Amino acid sequence: MMIDLMPKWRLLILLLVALAATWAIYGPTVRIALQKGIVDQPDARKLQKLPVPTLGGVVVFFGIAVGLMFFKTMFYQTALLPVLAAMIIMLYVGTLDDVVGISPTKRLIIETGIALLMIYGSRSCIMNFQELWGVGKISLGLAIPLTVLTIVGIINAVNMIDGVDGLLSGFGILICGFYGLLCFLAHDYSNAALATVTIGALLTFFLHNVFGVKSKMFLGDGGSMLMGILISWLIISILGGHFHIRSYLGGRVDFNLIAFTLAVVAIPVADTLRVMFGRIFRGRSPFQPDNTHLHHHFIRCGYSHLATTLRMLGMALLIIGCFLLVWVLGGSHDLQLYTVIAVTALLDGGGAALLDRREKAGRTAGDRPERSRGWKRIQQLVDRGFDNA
Repeated sequence: MMIDLMPKWRLLILLLVALAATWAIYGPTVRIALQKGIVDQPDARKLQKLPVPTLGGVVVFFGIAVGLMFFKTMFYQTALLPVLAAMIIMLYVGTLDDVVGISPTKRLIIETGIALLMIYGSRSCIMNFQELWGVGKISLGLAIPLTVLTIVGIINAVNMIDGVDGLLSGFGILICGFYGLLCFLAHDYSNAALATVTIGALLTFFLHNVFGVKSKMFLGDGGSMLMGILISWLIISILGGHFHIRSYLGGRVDFNLIAFTLAVVAIPVADTLRVMFGRIFRGRSPFQPDNTHLHHHFIRCGYSHLATTLRMLGMALLIIGCFLLVWVLGGSHDLQLYTVIAVTALLDGGGAALLDRREKAGRTAGDRPERSRGWKRIQQLVDRGFDNA
């Protein structure tokens, strides 16, 4: 029987359940990873100086799964089986990549296969352009390749942005927050619940990843691929053609869902495209790792991990804010999308160029919040009980 509470309070309960579950399993997982040597070793390209456990994805999925176990007591029905199955497979593949390594080509093939299976299992595709450029529903022959490209692209964008403490988990919280809110407004409570428990699961990880020393753990490829497939699912659900938001936005019909979903993930997507095209231009494989991501530029200019994360999250919020401003002022569907693209190009491309110029000029930042008294207090709290880890 469903608990007689307002939907927003039911979602809050699910968030707290996921948060508590993740907090409970976090410590034991760190110890197991260290004992078994499941760690990310430092090298010339990576930013850490010591081996760090890489089972964060397992912890986050555990929190999501436990949170969703309470879903039936909070809401009547759910249609999350396809995405949960895809998340399990991606978590396995990513964790395997963390432990033994998988070539980029094999990963791309696996990601494409999982995308097709999720489309088949859910019967969901990006089939509606929301009248953008005068285009409404599109054929299945075009929708399936477009959806597969979206899923694979998001998975890799999420994976590539995972290079600074708190960056991926911070973006995960932000993205799930905005997508979850939109699903909640549209009464799509299944996906709103999925986004909510993900936020709860990521909060514990974010605190330890950013502030912890002895308790630090990375999401790893398992966690990044897990988050990539989850975010892709939310995008497909919103753009699948059955998502009705009009009546919950004061009857206004000019809210461009494509522009909105792009605005929320604009920084990871733009950063990935800029880096990959840059590699191709230099005659290298687009999947060959390097240090040209936006977060690398921030770090080389002297910004701390937290300062880098907050600045990039701030960029994302600015893009979303510009989209909302154009929408509120009555901008057309096309203008909303062009605004998102223009602001994103300015912030990501222009930001990378500006930081590169500062780096070459030897100008560095003195932003080190980890030296503050408040930082050290939080660090002591999250590291408590990890002395023997």
